[in-house]
Amino acid sequence: MGATSFFAALSNPFWGAMADRNGRKPMVERVLLLFGLIMILMAFASNVYQLLFLRIFQGLCGGFTAAATALAISMSPKKEISFTVGMLQTALIVGGASGPMIGGLIADYFGYRQPFVVFGVLCLIALVVVHFRVREIFTPVVRAEKSPIKAVFQYVWSIGDLKLMLLVQFLTQFAMQSIGPILPMYILSLGASSTNIASISGTIIAIAGLTSAMSSASMGYLSRHFSHKQILITSAFLGGLSFIGQIAATDIISLGVLRALNGLCIGAMVPSSNTIVTYLIPEDKRGAAFGITGGASLLGNVLGPTLAGVVTMAFGITSIFWLTAVFFLLVGTLLLLQIKQNYTAYEEGKPAAAH
Repeated sequence: MGATSFFAALSNPFWGAMADRNGRKPMVERVLLLFGLIMILMAFASNVYQLLFLRIFQGLCGGFTAAATALAISMSPKKEISFTVGMLQTALIVGGASGPMIGGLIADYFGYRQPFVVFGVLCLIALVVVHFRVREIFTPVVRAEKSPIKAVFQYVWSIGDLKLMLLVQFLTQFAMQSIGPILPMYILSLGASSTNIASISGTIIAIAGLTSAMSSASMGYLSRHFSHKQILITSAFLGGLSFIGQIAATDIISLGVLRALNGLCIGAMVPSSNTIVTYLIPEDKRGAAFGITGGASLLGNVLGPTLAGVVTMAFGITSIFWLTAVFFLLVGTLLLLQIKQNYTAYEEGKPAAAH
């Protein structure tokens, strides 16, 4: 499971830089085509090593989120960027929440190989829709004016606020993934019956996903009244407090309420950080920037469950809550002290000077 995210984190920046050179739409189409074919091939894997190889190859093909984000922003009017990023993030959250459920139902009724075929075909259908219905206005950079990919990465990395956005992107994915492996055990410790532990865990995870989607969908409205700096700082501190509250939860209802608050915070942080990246980076380098931030998110996907298992075994079941809470509070403090501009949805969008 972790192989795809790990190798996608390594390859994402390269594919993002290629999108800046060749257009974002071709990169999205490439990802959808390769994902569709690889998913269908997984249905015919005859041993675990073939499956692992295909998962690694899928990761090396790059991530969909970074390419789709860069494409969506390139087609969005400047004043609607917050709304665009928020709605895209909402779609990703809803897909992430419903995908495993639909895949499980297909597997239960038709077998474990069929979900791979179904989702592979869905990728190919999405490819057809993007190819014929999405119009990208892209002006290729003259070959003589193209910067070397290494120079593009150095420029992107030199922007101080972008490094904070990398930390935010990592944190949000880490927080979403780290609690999953130990959630059933924690629910049992609150006195729940083991006979319906799966449904209770699934419901609590779905609640956080629902509130996260609602929060992301509201970004267009929130950004009209608050700057993205304010949204990020408030969400980071509230997120930290919500994790501390989960440690003190005495029953399933209070845990569910606190997970809902946690989802609201994460749902606000992702589109706000992506919008700030848009303001920081000139348009011809945004693919590389989103490739790097996408890599940070994918590393959060990999390290979240891994650290959850290690930390829980070493220090107890509540230790991962403490670790994630401290991480949120640390990021909130860094944002409060170091972020340079009070980004809003109505700024001119001029890239910040490297600092």
